[in-house]
Amino acid sequence: MGILRDDLLIPVGGICLATAIILDRFIGEGTLIDFLVGLFTGMAIILNLVGLYRSGKKL
Repeated sequence: MGILRDDLLIPVGGICLATAIILDRFIGEGTLIDFLVGLFTGMAIILNLVGLYRSGKKL
């Protein structure tokens, strides 16, 4: 990935997942909040999977 280094993919994915949980838990309901929760959850899944794939290839 050109924007993030390989060693930062998994931590940024964790931050995205934590953001999604906090938004869902504490902010409330609404169309925009639901969209942001889905966006951050999707980003967390992709970043964590790509990070695991790339760290596995290094070994």
